[in-house]
Amino acid sequence: MAVAIDLAGYMQWLPIALLLFAIAYLAIGIFYMIAKAFQKPEWEARAKTEFARMLVSLIMLIVIAGFAATLGLAVDALTEGNDPFEASKTYLSKFSLGSGKYESIPYNVNVLWAAAKDMRSKATIISPMPTCIGGACFTQYAGWIYVAGHLESIASITIPFAASIVVQILALDFIERFFLALLLPAGFILKVLPATRDAGAYLISLSLAFYFVFPMVYVVGERVHATAGKAFIKQLEDAVRADVEPSTSYGRVFDETQRYGCDGCSAAMLAITRLAYISPYAVTLPLLAVILSLAAARSLFPIFSRDFIGEVGM
Repeated sequence: MAVAIDLAGYMQWLPIALLLFAIAYLAIGIFYMIAKAFQKPEWEARAKTEFARMLVSLIMLIVIAGFAATLGLAVDALTEGNDPFEASKTYLSKFSLGSGKYESIPYNVNVLWAAAKDMRSKATIISPMPTCIGGACFTQYAGWIYVAGHLESIASITIPFAASIVVQILALDFIERFFLALLLPAGFILKVLPATRDAGAYLISLSLAFYFVFPMVYVVGERVHATAGKAFIKQLEDAVRADVEPSTSYGRVFDETQRYGCDGCSAAMLAITRLAYISPYAVTLPLLAVILSLAAARSLFPIFSRDFIGEVGM
């Protein structure tokens, strides 16, 4: 689908931003009329200067809107019909909400729990009859309880990763709804007042950086996962299947859990393999996105903190 220039699309911030600009122009107009009524030439000059600053800000807003539309169309082509935020949230939902099944953290955690439960059941039931050697007796599944403990530990450690990805989805939704819709026009309005001009420039830089850079990190991650990540998981799974054979005692431990996962494979080991690949996305992607967004904001700040009106002598 094309980028929708409406409240539900990538440009949902534009109507609110234009409304705030209209309010700012109305306030400047009222201030100018008051200056005329009280015959205050310095007030009139101030109103004209701020009107010119707001005009420059409006031109910047139009440029930003054009850049946003272009970026949205580019991502739309890359992700087969999604703007950057929707593509990012869809990508993360595969890991956290179960929509990706084998890529899903909850799915693989359930595999580990089911395998651990089965192992503990077999380890506590003395069947078949224990084998005794030199007075020491043991059952066929005696050591499984320790393996079950390790599987449960891995599952418990991984659960916060799923929660982290859910928080990232909420953060993306918050940035999409409010950063350009509120922070961007608020920054332009703060630039009108000399005392808050730097704060306004920082708000503008921060809103632009997080709105455009933050979701693009996830879009790139989604492209890497789609083109190389899935093939990498397949290679890891093939390596597990080759290394853990049902003919060995160690292999039988995990082959017994095959009914909880894919047919004929070591489901618990495969779940661990997938989680080893998926879990870093809960930590590395948000950190990288935040670092790059802050770096972009720092790079944009000198541009928006400049007083272009003063430089052209207005």
